[in-house]
Amino acid sequence: MLDRLLEFDETNDRPGNRGKGCGWNRVRSDDDVKMDEPEDDGDSEEFPRFMTPLMLATQCGLYETVEYLVNRGHKLDRPHPPQCTCSERCMVSALSADVVSDSCKRLNGYWAISNPTFICTTSSSSDPVLECFRLHEELLRCGSAEQVHNATYTYMAAQVRQFAVEMIVNCRTSDEVKIMLRNRDGCKFRGQFPYPRLITAMDYKQKEFVAHTNIQQVLETAWLGDWIEWKSYTGPQKLMYLVWRFCMLPVTVALGVLAPNSGLNRSNRLPINRMFNSLVTYLVFLGLLFAHSNADKFKVRRGAPKLSTWLPIAVFVLGHAVEKTKLRLQQGPERFFRNMWNVFDTVKLTLFAMAFLCWALAGAQAGWVSDDLDRKYWHWSDPQLVAEGLFTVATVMAYLRLLFLCQLNYYIGPMQVSLGKVLHDFGKFATFLAIIMVAFTCGLGTYYSYYAGMVRKDPETGETVRQEDSFVTVPDTFKTLFWGIFCMTSLEAPNVVVGNEAHRPGGDGGGGPVDAETQSHRFTQLVGFGLFAAFEVLMVVVMMNMLIAAMSDTFQGVTENAEYEWLFGRTKVYVSYMLQDDMPPPFNLLPTTGLLFCAKRFASKSWRGYGRLPGDDGCGVDSDLDSRSTAAAPEFRELMAEIVKRYFTMHRPLVEH
Repeated sequence: MLDRLLEFDETNDRPGNRGKGCGWNRVRSDDDVKMDEPEDDGDSEEFPRFMTPLMLATQCGLYETVEYLVNRGHKLDRPHPPQCTCSERCMVSALSADVVSDSCKRLNGYWAISNPTFICTTSSSSDPVLECFRLHEELLRCGSAEQVHNATYTYMAAQVRQFAVEMIVNCRTSDEVKIMLRNRDGCKFRGQFPYPRLITAMDYKQKEFVAHTNIQQVLETAWLGDWIEWKSYTGPQKLMYLVWRFCMLPVTVALGVLAPNSGLNRSNRLPINRMFNSLVTYLVFLGLLFAHSNADKFKVRRGAPKLSTWLPIAVFVLGHAVEKTKLRLQQGPERFFRNMWNVFDTVKLTLFAMAFLCWALAGAQAGWVSDDLDRKYWHWSDPQLVAEGLFTVATVMAYLRLLFLCQLNYYIGPMQVSLGKVLHDFGKFATFLAIIMVAFTCGLGTYYSYYAGMVRKDPETGETVRQEDSFVTVPDTFKTLFWGIFCMTSLEAPNVVVGNEAHRPGGDGGGGPVDAETQSHRFTQLVGFGLFAAFEVLMVVVMMNMLIAAMSDTFQGVTENAEYEWLFGRTKVYVSYMLQDDMPPPFNLLPTTGLLFCAKRFASKSWRGYGRLPGDDGCGVDSDLDSRSTAAAPEFRELMAEIVKRYFTMHRPLVEH
């Protein structure tokens, strides 16, 4: 079939025929579309009219043929995604209303450009890894926009993702891996980092690429430095080392302030020791929070707490705020808030700041309000009560922050990843939960309002039964239904109690005679029981089991891919500490690199560009790293050419077969 296409293409290149339409097999560029085509230019028996020799050769993976056609000037236009609305091509195609042909042409176009043969033989071959990252994301977006072909686009995206992994597989030495990882092209992080391509891969969620053995070995070398003895430590030895780092914290701080770049401070600049220093200081912070939260509330007077109680906590919070501010200035707001842990920390620090502000208001309020007034007489919106509530929520979030370090452990790391994905499943389940809750709450909201407060007294035994407040108001109905999901609602909640008194309790008067006999409203009770039973069956039996099944499937998927899921999560922890080049909070408030960095950012007129200012401290990387870490660098181009040769040499038997 390809020979036939090439034969027709030879006819197109003959003198006299060049530039004339010879059927569907000639290369159709944007200029060709404007040319007049012969009337017999229709579909062939084998191929549609948009199929070209280059497109067919790339789909078949014929490297030599593709290279031959590209060298002769053939080109393959990149297809426009389904959500594109350009006036040049997409709007014209939309007006033609031939959605089947357009969709087929787009699929074949993406199938061609996503083939490794095309990626390595076109202009994008200077950096095929970055091209794979971008094409993978584009294919996934196409699948989301065109759901009918989502499976096909997802398959093509998986093929592209695997080709990026094959590029790192063919690196045979650590130097080759480092050359590939030092490429800054496509990296949106503007600070200094030894391996910008690793950050790019993490931004594009290339988990298999990040978790590959070659990359992990190079990354672990940068994490440990020359401290290879750490791998041989047992669990108790690692715990004792953490205690030793706690005892050496004053010495570490002194070296960081007085001699940050000296040889004595070299071990403290290792990323793993930065992690231990941060962990030690954070445990001290959690200890202060525990002491403050468990103080005797009976001894707490109106107004702000004692200065000795909240000042150390405020210093720690300020140190963490400076650390996050520096990271945001380095990364920019878009990339910073894309990381959910950064969002988590921002909310936590905001709650702490609001709590301190409310305490300050409470201290000012103590000047004109008696501090002898008992707490039970305070208004619900009293600044001190609000401050205590905000501080409690922030304390819970501060302790939950330890989950981030759980990703370092091989056994509990995948479970931590599963926790995040399970919460995502619950977010989707919450949509159904909200719709069902609103439906039944609106239906039963005031269904029993007439019977509110009614009491029925048995004339024989004298026992009284009071109408429950389960469905008399909308808030009560919502509360009853919510706790009913967890089977914590009384079974008598839908009962209807008709009072046997002449007047409604609290009413303006009855509507019948005093000696009239009250009736049993069985139909009203039947409707209430029926709706409540339907809610319980729908939520407890159906929806809860559906949620459990979805969570189990998610956990099973993470377990099956636990290797790269855990390694990807661990890499996030590694990178977060490798980006830090100053002392942990609150010692970063001292006149060191962290505080000076933020001061220079705010003082500079170009801080919005998130570029690196002269004199910014790095992570132990050469100052000329940026100039020799692009796709145009000779060493990178030579490496890519060699890796492409290795790839096609390894896959040649499969292609020929």
